[in-house]
Amino acid sequence: MGKQRITVCLPPVGPDGLKQAIGQAMAPFWYDREDRPHPDWVGEWSYWFVSGAGCLFDVLPGHEDDPRLVRYDDWTELPEVLPPSRCHGGPRGILDLDTPRTAEARRAANTWTAYRALADRYPPALPFHHFAERARNLEPEHAREAAIAAFREQPLIQAIEADPTLEEQITSDPALHLDEDLGTYVTRHAAAALPTPALLTRDGRWVEGGGPDYERMFNACLDGLPGDTMVVRVLYHS
Repeated sequence: MGKQRITVCLPPVGPDGLKQAIGQAMAPFWYDREDRPHPDWVGEWSYWFVSGAGCLFDVLPGHEDDPRLVRYDDWTELPEVLPPSRCHGGPRGILDLDTPRTAEARRAANTWTAYRALADRYPPALPFHHFAERARNLEPEHAREAAIAAFREQPLIQAIEADPTLEEQITSDPALHLDEDLGTYVTRHAAAALPTPALLTRDGRWVEGGGPDYERMFNACLDGLPGDTMVVRVLYHS
């Protein structure tokens, strides 16, 4: 049990009817619904709040004053003051979905380029799972420690750890996560800029997942919505 966020897609609705519309869309997935589809049915949530902290939407320039934008967070105790360019949701047509994807693509390209420039100066590094597999015959309490030590002995890993800027920029297991061509790496990271762990589609489908397939589906879903569709970040307890 824990909290996570879902992106809820709704037919056009004004500010006064937003929470009711979210409640109606979420209702079929409530743990305690009485009309369960079958005896073994299990719901998805016990309570929810409008909240996009950490996954706010960008507002399309020129639409910052649109009254349909959602700029309150039910989860926080103190009133939230957001910049005009940010919101928890709003009509799909006035949300800027491209800017965060472009920014993430640029960041990923910089990371990949920095890694390749460094990696070309050292022997190729092996991923951590190689050393974990090699140490699996050791006592459990020593196996991970031995694997980490062997992994960090690699010259390329040492070079990354010696540069705080690179260490922050590059993943802790670069041989696993950066062993792709530039285009594939950038595309994968750009696709991860918008998705939340779950999506409630406009036609009432609750979709959870992770990884490239889910992220592609999530982006395609939002990109294909009519401009008047309300898209809102929601925090729910599962």
